[in-house]
Amino acid sequence: MQHIIQQSGMEPNLYQQLMSKIQISIEQKNNLIKNLKYSIHHATKAYNDAIRVYEAKLVEFGIPPEELGFQPIETVTSTMPAGLVSS
Repeated sequence: MQHIIQQSGMEPNLYQQLMSKIQISIEQKNNLIKNLKYSIHHATKAYNDAIRVYEAKLVEFGIPPEELGFQPIETVTSTMPAGLVSS
C-alpha cells in the first residue's frame, strides 16, 4: 500500500498524514483484538471454574460427575481458582 501511495505522486505532507491515520487505525484494531481475546479467556475461565464448583457440589449430593454432562472448554488459562465463582 505504501508503494502505491508513493507512486501516486501524493504530497509528502498528505502522505505522512494518511500513513499516520492508517497506523493509528491498525493500533486501535490490534488493541480491540487484544481486549476481545482477554474477554474470551476470562469468560472461558469463569465457565470452567463454575463447572468444577458445580461438579464438586453435586458429587457431595451423590450425583456422579459422569452423569452431569458438563464439558469444560479447552483454554490456555490455568485451573487455579480465580475467585470468579464462589462455592
